[in-house]
Amino acid sequence: MLSLNREEMVTFVRERTDLFDTAGNQNPFSSSAWILHFLKNIAETDWTFFVPESRTDGESVMLLYSERRAPHRRMALTNYYASLYSPMISSARNKNTALSQLVHQLARSKPGCAVINFSPLDQEAFDGISLRRAFSDYGWYTRKYFCFGNWYLPCAGLTFEEYMSQRPRQMYNTWVRKSIKFEKKQGARLQIITDLPDTAMAMEIYHNIYSKSWKKPEPYPDFVTDWAKICAENGWLRLGIAWVDDVPIAVQFWFTVNGRAYIFKLAYDEEYSKWSAGTILSAHLIKYSLEKDRVIEIDYLTGDDNYKRSWMTHRRERVGVLACNLRSPRGLAIAATEFMGELSKRWRNRSSNIGPIHT
Repeated sequence: MLSLNREEMVTFVRERTDLFDTAGNQNPFSSSAWILHFLKNIAETDWTFFVPESRTDGESVMLLYSERRAPHRRMALTNYYASLYSPMISSARNKNTALSQLVHQLARSKPGCAVINFSPLDQEAFDGISLRRAFSDYGWYTRKYFCFGNWYLPCAGLTFEEYMSQRPRQMYNTWVRKSIKFEKKQGARLQIITDLPDTAMAMEIYHNIYSKSWKKPEPYPDFVTDWAKICAENGWLRLGIAWVDDVPIAVQFWFTVNGRAYIFKLAYDEEYSKWSAGTILSAHLIKYSLEKDRVIEIDYLTGDDNYKRSWMTHRRERVGVLACNLRSPRGLAIAATEFMGELSKRWRNRSSNIGPIHT
């Protein structure tokens, strides 16, 4: 298993661009572009990166890190900007063997760690399902926990007219009514930025609208701006802007990779909320995705916000896996705390299902 600093980690990823980009076709947050961007903008210089790797029947790696203040704890190389973490990046045909080898290196590494946190995972994917079993085989305690809901729309071959006709009546009527009003307004228009020369201007608009919205300030504003530039360079950017009286009032940052559209960021100027520009712009971007990009899926990424139910048709859950090393005193203590917390939760759920006891 490799132990790397940030500069060495950047070199490691760059030398395996094809491996990461193949994984990125299914999960863009595993692509070399995303990981290198994360390392540049988010990763701290005092992080230590741990990379178990296997070259049996192809190449397989995991990307983890530890902070200096908590060297006993290792975490998935991701944060809240990414809605999915792939624990194993692999070209191996026999992924069971590859995963077992990676976990073996983590479980038997010296010096050992106390706990590893993998999240957010696709609980239906192979590596998400097999991770707990692999650690259990080495005597570690594991616990799966809920992270967030992920709303999405399978849409291969779906036309925009078909899609809108299937929306909830209230949302559909709002869209029709507001679209008619919007189209009659002088200086009202919808725009989708895809090209690199327009990206800097578009991101200035994005940040201006974001500052006038209900949302909290971004902790890493350059992260979003630079990701838009990377997306434009790769032909992925779909940045929608709604204008009224030649004033930008709503913005949505989507990106499209390998036939899937990802709704990354959105905001609107609250002063212009009466226009429902977010609804009009969402429909416009969906139409673009269905008719021009011909995507097979639209993904609303992170969270169970109520409005997402109106736009999307399916929900899946993203989960985490906590793996505790029972050979480590600290790992044993963490496992005991987690186990007792799980028992308490089960007891509360059981008690609530039984209901009150009358005497």
